[in-house]
Amino acid sequence: MKSHTTGFVALLLITLTLGLAASNFISADAFAPHATAGLIIQQPTPTPTAQLDSEIGSTDGILIMGIVIVLIVTLPILFRKK
Repeated sequence: MKSHTTGFVALLLITLTLGLAASNFISADAFAPHATAGLIIQQPTPTPTAQLDSEIGSTDGILIMGIVIVLIVTLPILFRKK
């Protein structure tokens, strides 16, 4: 009975994966009644001006957090007692 359930779950996952992959390639224009349906709703807006608030070295915190995450993952693997 367990093998039937495992096979059913595997078939369900494969079907779901293939269905989602196939839906990625279907054009949204095929579902619209008119090709210009989306153009009617759009309103032109001015482009916002760029704000230059960034400074050199502002990603140091991200780098340190990445190093900490790598150490948290690798140190237990290295020092695991056999």
